Amino acid sequence: MLKLAPYDVVIWHRVESSPADLHERILAHAGRAPDEGIELQGVRDMHWGFQTPEAAIAFAESMFELAVSDDFLVLTVLASQDEQFERRVYKDARSSLQRPA
Repeated sequence: MLKLAPYDVVIWHRVESSPADLHERILAHAGRAPDEGIELQGVRDMHWGFQTPEAAIAFAESMFELAVSDDFLVLTVLASQDEQFERRVYKDARSSLQRPA
């Protein structure tokens, strides 16, 4: 059975991005592959799990330099097992996603 980490950092970015190596830069900066990820409709959705809120927040905040890209769409910290933790949304540009007509 899959057990979720208590805290999750979520990053979305466009697959066709500028700079072209945004995905590789995110992975290099993270220092490890995401625990979960999917590519759908031109967007990568990646999740990294952490045991403490401090570790998750530090990881997310370390991504600020990369998050300035217009193709870096979502940067947030969520808690799956801590009702006291308030979700932290550092960036959410999903409204900029084009919806099919």
